[in-house]
Amino acid sequence: MANKIRTALVFTMIFLPLCVLSKDGARVRFCFAGDLMQHGSQIRSAHQPDGTYLYNTCFSFVTDRFYEADYTALNMETTFSGPPYSGYPSFSSPDQLAITLKEAGVNVFLTANNHILDKGVRGAYKTLELYDSMDVYHIGTTRPWIILKKNGIRIALLNYTYASNNNTGRDSFTLNLTDTSLIREHIRRVRDKGADCIICCMHWGMEYQLYPSSGQRQLAHWLHQEGVTAVIGSHPHVPQSIDVVTDSEGKTSFMTAYSLGNFISNQPEPFARMGMILCFDLVLNKTGPRIESAWYEWIWTWRPARDGKKTYLVLPVSDERLYREIVKDPSELELIGKTLKTLRNFMRETSPGIVERKRYPAYERKNLYFGIHPSVRPIWTRQPIDPLVNTKLSPIKDYCQGRTTQGPGTAGNN
Repeated sequence: MANKIRTALVFTMIFLPLCVLSKDGARVRFCFAGDLMQHGSQIRSAHQPDGTYLYNTCFSFVTDRFYEADYTALNMETTFSGPPYSGYPSFSSPDQLAITLKEAGVNVFLTANNHILDKGVRGAYKTLELYDSMDVYHIGTTRPWIILKKNGIRIALLNYTYASNNNTGRDSFTLNLTDTSLIREHIRRVRDKGADCIICCMHWGMEYQLYPSSGQRQLAHWLHQEGVTAVIGSHPHVPQSIDVVTDSEGKTSFMTAYSLGNFISNQPEPFARMGMILCFDLVLNKTGPRIESAWYEWIWTWRPARDGKKTYLVLPVSDERLYREIVKDPSELELIGKTLKTLRNFMRETSPGIVERKRYPAYERKNLYFGIHPSVRPIWTRQPIDPLVNTKLSPIKDYCQGRTTQGPGTAGNN
């Protein structure tokens, strides 16, 4: 009996520290993009002569970014309720859009937003049934949270929205609304289930405003106090600043990306056509979770006409020497350049704690829209492209007028 006890003690002394320390230094990479919109003209663009819908070219330039990450998440600002398909203000998209996104590397769909009930409770349930059939993660509605397990780390993802546009029958449908009591309860539950860190995705803020509202900042501060590691925002449809909090060692302990803007849409305003891809590693150390290797990259909704029909592609534009080889329209190039310059100055002013991902050096620039691009320091640089300016940004006005031009997916509407 004594020998068995000694053997058990030796086993515990050897292997228990290995189990406890196995998480130390382990990391999981996340990639987030902003609002996936599907306006009527986008639906018509994807429509094929045989009646099917095709989206395989829309995301081809960013697929490699998504596959670099362990988890890639989008705010799905549409439903998949079946035909008749429609755009703004009541969205319903072809199933092939969601299927193509999964093929492009997106494996987490955020569903807590103001459009999830556009087609009522029945349409929302049909949307979630599609996601379940695709075997992708979804959170914010019937699944209030998920806990992802990777490399010995357990990461909880939570998702909330300020409201829904269609409230008919909402009492019979679970939708995570922005209620601090509810959020605190969810945080407690995921902690009880062993979550090592928490990412909270918030559908919040004022549409078409670059600067986050005081309410966004207050809620982000509260989430930080509640132990959340990262907050990722959606809904404003334009990029907003990214705040970073560092610990005593200079490591990032908390980050808030107030809005990543649109991922793809038919909204015409330049700031609504420019969004961000945000990537970072969650690292678990003895002192707790930390964020490392964080960067963002500018993306542009490019809408070239092919065979007389407008098409839609998500185009990385952080290195002009790349997109200038593809975009030939001088007016489009000028618009991209002006929009980038304004937003880069805005990010330098408001978000000094995070860097933009840029292509470098010259011999790496050829064919970089295709294939695998490892995120190593010799390839990416922090060097700014445009000089700093001393002028302040003018406020954005009348940016919501374009929404009224977005019609359903039937012929004759935008």
